[in-house]
Amino acid sequence: MKICFFGTYEKNYPSNRIIIKGFKKHGIEIIECHIPLWEKYRNKNGKFLKIFSILKLGIGLLKAYCILFFKFSKKCKKVDVIIIGYIGQLDIIFLKCLLFFKIKKPKIIFIPLVSLYDTAIIDRNLSKENNLFAKLLFYIDKLSFKIADLVIFDTKEHINYISNLFSIDKNKFKRVWVGADEEVFYPLSERNKKTNNVFQVLFFGKYIPLHGIEYIIRAAKLLEKEKSIRIKMIGNGQLYQKIKNLSNKLEIRNIDFIEWIEYDKLLKEINKADVVLGIFGGTNKSLRVIPNKIFQAVACKKAVITGDSSAIKELFTDKKNILLCKNKNPESLKNAILKLKSDNLLKNKISENSYFLFIKKLNTLNIAKKVLKNFKIFNIYEK
Repeated sequence: MKICFFGTYEKNYPSNRIIIKGFKKHGIEIIECHIPLWEKYRNKNGKFLKIFSILKLGIGLLKAYCILFFKFSKKCKKVDVIIIGYIGQLDIIFLKCLLFFKIKKPKIIFIPLVSLYDTAIIDRNLSKENNLFAKLLFYIDKLSFKIADLVIFDTKEHINYISNLFSIDKNKFKRVWVGADEEVFYPLSERNKKTNNVFQVLFFGKYIPLHGIEYIIRAAKLLEKEKSIRIKMIGNGQLYQKIKNLSNKLEIRNIDFIEWIEYDKLLKEINKADVVLGIFGGTNKSLRVIPNKIFQAVACKKAVITGDSSAIKELFTDKKNILLCKNKNPESLKNAILKLKSDNLLKNKISENSYFLFIKKLNTLNIAKKVLKNFKIFNIYEK
């Protein structure tokens, strides 16, 4: 079986890299018909939607699709499956045009990770819901989901939401966990971990609303009397300056802010941490997804604290392989941090069990296996 990964997808984004690497481990021939585009935009925040940025993106897409037209005709004539990864809503529409006159069409699998409309308009509030741009994103999403023969999302909660929002048959969607790349995120030996007595709490991410970083900051304020606890915040993004301003206003002294670092350094920071924080925003989106950071932390054999949700409970169990607290509640988060600081047996139990879950279900081999199992409905993969 030959699989083509097609489009302007962000090649190094975790979900794309995990699936491509996992397929190769299964001995599947992968043809990458790819033009870099989205890698140029690290923070897709409000400034990204300014007229100049949109024009620049449009020109970039036009150039990319001209090149992809010729690459596709040369490299992807005889493939069984074409996969469109994150970010791929426009790619799949372009692909549909390329396949219009093809008699024997390959199956199209779309792994979008997110809805553009839900992310930009509903979750991040980058534009009003009733304006032309929002409506355009809505119909781009809907068309891209309809074009695909199969659409993969990360949780059942997410699938139910997307199916209802865009009025698309739920049977078109399948759940596959996001997972993590075990060659990028893994436990380091004890000698590479921290050597001091500080109880290190780590958050890393892009400072978007669903993370609920405000509640981490307020929890830090409540923990100020605990001199042995420090919270490290790694990342940048939409709400970064707002969060820094809040921290300064509250005169918090137990937080270290570090802007984004490369994966090799992030690996070391995760391994030095005693506890890794997930998401606490309690937004509608945060209640239906499990973010990359949680999978990356458990791949490093770390205990994770995150906000309670139906989505997280699809995979994890409170006090067994994760510790849950209330969303939008600094007091609850503070208590969870203190619980793991005072109960080393519970912390170790959670880290051990979550790592076992990762090895069993969430590494590249198993994520790719789950995707491949869904190909059976097309009678193109029987292994």
